[in-house]
Amino acid sequence: MKKISVLRPFSNLVKYEEWRSSWGDQSQVDIFSYVSFFCGPEDVLLFCRVLFPDFVVDRGGVFLSRSFEMDNASSWFETLLGDVRAVERLLNHTHMYDIFSSCSQGVSDEIFLQLADAVAVSWRLVLRDKFPEKNFSVEVSNTEQDYGPTVTFYQI
Repeated sequence: MKKISVLRPFSNLVKYEEWRSSWGDQSQVDIFSYVSFFCGPEDVLLFCRVLFPDFVVDRGGVFLSRSFEMDNASSWFETLLGDVRAVERLLNHTHMYDIFSSCSQGVSDEIFLQLADAVAVSWRLVLRDKFPEKNFSVEVSNTEQDYGPTVTFYQI
């Protein structure tokens, strides 16, 4: 038997560990028990829009539908001299802090970084499925210049 993990093991799950430690027999509860207790189906379904986004194809580029505006894209294509990759990289960036802006207080950067990694895995799969003829780079960054962990993609 061989176990294949898609995501690296989670860490720094403060709320989950606190909840789990309140159980007498911790072997009877796991991450799926926590989801059953605290996460509503509608919330999870809505988050699927982040994991499995819609796209717009324009001028040879692939863009996240939720952040694509024709006038803005045209301006960036002009500024970046038609460099499709540069425009994709710019318009497709997504800050994890923005997705959870109303509940980011008290959440460690490590949680946001792990979430960014999970989004990146999903985007790689979706882009490969929807655009098999194209090759993409999906990147996670968390530098001083970023506003927290950020995910972007562009063609290579």
